[in-house]
Amino acid sequence: MNTQKKHGLFHSLWQQIISIRLTVTLLILLSIVCVIGTVVPQNAPESTYRGLYQESTYVLLKKTGCTDLYHAWWFLALMGIFSVNLTACTLHRIPRTRKQLSRSDMIISEARAREMLCFKKFTFNDGSPEKENQFKAVLEKRVGKTFLKKDAHQTAFFAEKGRLSPLAFYLTHAGILVIIIGVLIGTLGYRGYIQLYEGETKNRVMLRDVRGSVEIPFAIRCNEFAIHFYENNMPKDYKSELTVLENGREVLTKTIEVNDPLFYRGIRFYQSSYGTGSSKNAEVLVRVDPLDGTPGSSYRVKVGDTFSIKGTGDRARIDRLIPDFSIDDQGRYFSKSDQPDNPAILITVLPETGKSYRLWSFAKFPDFHKKEGRKYDFQFANFYPTYFTGLQVTKDPGVMTVWVGCLIMTIGIYLAFFTSHRRVWLILTRNGNSIRAFVSGTTTKNRSAFAESFNTLFEELQTTGKSKC
Repeated sequence: MNTQKKHGLFHSLWQQIISIRLTVTLLILLSIVCVIGTVVPQNAPESTYRGLYQESTYVLLKKTGCTDLYHAWWFLALMGIFSVNLTACTLHRIPRTRKQLSRSDMIISEARAREMLCFKKFTFNDGSPEKENQFKAVLEKRVGKTFLKKDAHQTAFFAEKGRLSPLAFYLTHAGILVIIIGVLIGTLGYRGYIQLYEGETKNRVMLRDVRGSVEIPFAIRCNEFAIHFYENNMPKDYKSELTVLENGREVLTKTIEVNDPLFYRGIRFYQSSYGTGSSKNAEVLVRVDPLDGTPGSSYRVKVGDTFSIKGTGDRARIDRLIPDFSIDDQGRYFSKSDQPDNPAILITVLPETGKSYRLWSFAKFPDFHKKEGRKYDFQFANFYPTYFTGLQVTKDPGVMTVWVGCLIMTIGIYLAFFTSHRRVWLILTRNGNSIRAFVSGTTTKNRSAFAESFNTLFEELQTTGKSKC
């Protein structure tokens, strides 16, 4: 009696695990979780959450793991239960599928044939081997691969198509499980970013999900960064030429742009952003025209460098570059942004004789600095900022596993929706001088279409039986 109770308890628990109700409940819960993960920013800085939510709401979200939902213990537990449910349902279906795939019933009785979806009978007189071959040819043309089995009293034909269709259930479930495994493996990776100036090399990634950084097993160098703008000064396209170095040796060079990353040793580098760096590394184009009418010249100078004015012993130095010039309440100069909305340079003029002096030259206000007693007109013609490229760095060791899972699931879905397991039996029994024949068939789906094709098959078989060889 105790044994019966144990078996009853196990059976009850098993029925709960494989129930469709549990599957639907888990799918609803996972859908709700995915919505929360979409609405609530994931792994954002604390300041972002405090700006979006009240303090009590932020504390609740953090304690429940909603700010890093896909690593929360309860989310992983939910995925684990869902995996157990899928595995149990798969195992539960194995005996039925094994029976469907078995060919042990190639010969069936007329009583069983009548229980099939379709059943019809006819008689004919010719029982020659040539006639059997004709029947087999018809079945193979209309149904699929055909098997023949005969004895002294009976000849049986069995034809089927889509024999692997019952595997759709298993492949779909297996694909989902493999995807879940891939996602879990992916949690061992990381997401971060690298900021590189032209010519700069780094091998450390600043992490986004957590504070800190991680060292990658090679170095990445930005050889060149190029950006193109529309007429309204909006960025049109930007690219970075990157080189991978291992032990100081160049092993790979690629120009990346948005949606075309560099992939090396399981790590992807995406072109995600750009910006201008310190103005000290930039270059400017300055036009210097002597006020006495002597022809002037243009000079491309790095900020901080000194250049000689042609035809004279005078020199000038570019002391400072401000991309978006402004003055604060205390009279200090600063740049309101990194964009060249109001670029200005501070120039120190170093005459061969006399005192040096300083002046500001504005690209948009060329006459601002002109004053009496000065020898030169300085025109700020252009500047060439030092851009940095912003690279999003992603390492996901589970991505290939996820792709394999997607492939398996796609095959399963294709088998489920576009194939069916069709089986047809043709049994010939000698009855005196004539031969009695019955045809039966069944399918796993799309029964009405199968019934129509079965009628066509029967008419062709009947015609074949009555025709002369």
